[in-house]
Amino acid sequence: MKKINIAFGSVPKDGGTFTFYKNIRPALELHGITMYCVAVGKEQAMLWEESYADTNTILLAPDTYSIKKQAKSFVTWCESNDINIVMGINSEAILSAIPHLPKSIRVVSRCANAFDHGYRIAMSGKERLQAIFALTPRLQEDLINLYNADPKMLHLIPNGIDPRPFKIAANTPRGHQNVLQLGYLGRLEHNQKGVMHLPDLVKVLVQMEIPFHLTIAGKGKDREKLEAALVSYISQGFVSFKGALNAQQVPVFLSETDVYIFPSHFEGCPNALLEAMMAGAVPVSWIIKGITDYVLKNGETGFLHSLGNYTDMAESIKKVHDDRSLLRLISHNAAVDARMRFTPELTASAYAKVFHQVMEMPLPDIKVLPWNKFRSDSNFKQKGDGWLPRSIKFKLKRVLNLLT
Repeated sequence: MKKINIAFGSVPKDGGTFTFYKNIRPALELHGITMYCVAVGKEQAMLWEESYADTNTILLAPDTYSIKKQAKSFVTWCESNDINIVMGINSEAILSAIPHLPKSIRVVSRCANAFDHGYRIAMSGKERLQAIFALTPRLQEDLINLYNADPKMLHLIPNGIDPRPFKIAANTPRGHQNVLQLGYLGRLEHNQKGVMHLPDLVKVLVQMEIPFHLTIAGKGKDREKLEAALVSYISQGFVSFKGALNAQQVPVFLSETDVYIFPSHFEGCPNALLEAMMAGAVPVSWIIKGITDYVLKNGETGFLHSLGNYTDMAESIKKVHDDRSLLRLISHNAAVDARMRFTPELTASAYAKVFHQVMEMPLPDIKVLPWNKFRSDSNFKQKGDGWLPRSIKFKLKRVLNLLT
């Protein structure tokens, strides 16, 4: 079996893209595939968290904002390290480098989130793409129907979560306290994660006189707004905030959670939801068509509700509060189902099969562009490009973030 080297665009930090790399890399090695996590440029260098880095994390061109210099650095590194396949993900430098890669290097993509930019960058370098990975049916269907992806190129492969850190949690019986323990773990942001639904849900739970306590873990730009909306419930003892958790604290938090609240508006294949299942916390979620209804089996491994239907969501919570045997059954079902469908071994095996197929395909009949024809990937075009240097824009952005 011929060895395959893959360059995967990401940054070692707390986030779904790097979590995918971290989970799948060791499992891919068993299939003769070495994956490198490649971060490029000064902006990604500032995001780099050394505690997440491993022997295969690479940082290139850390002192420049120039996308052309970053792209050149990446191509040179690929040539020097016998890279066979590039998966750019959301790296502007890597996706911009695609037209300049040696013809022998193949290109694949991975669509990880259901929003326009995520779909568009999955189609970057379309003329060289030989495979596209979609994490859930929704992503697969949208790429085909709305972004003109070739159905033959699409491969549906969900994320995989290592079950070992969650073994103790999965074996912890739920519902041993009279007060039902609810939990939210994730970024405290409303646009995607929907955290401002939590106050409305809490209000209904209190009105229904369900004994509960909601623990909210995480950090994000909407924390103050969320705390302000929950202040009266915090003072009454219904809600508490735990702050950000590290990787070792997550399984413990989930082992103490009877019901996991998942109020997101859009996702790809949410690792947080998969981790809750692995740990045996019973998920209660909004329906995101083709995503949460693909991950969860309603009434068997969790509960699904239409967006904003707080009463129905509260009724599901009341149901497992009143029937602790049902709570424990769904907890068990969720943990078992996650181990049957969402492990790194299953994910790696599916990816490896496609990677080996790609290596057997004819190379695309394309012309490698010279560097004097370089253009940054159009999907990353920003206001002011052409007259305001990126370095100035990044500095202004950092100042504005500090002020807000």
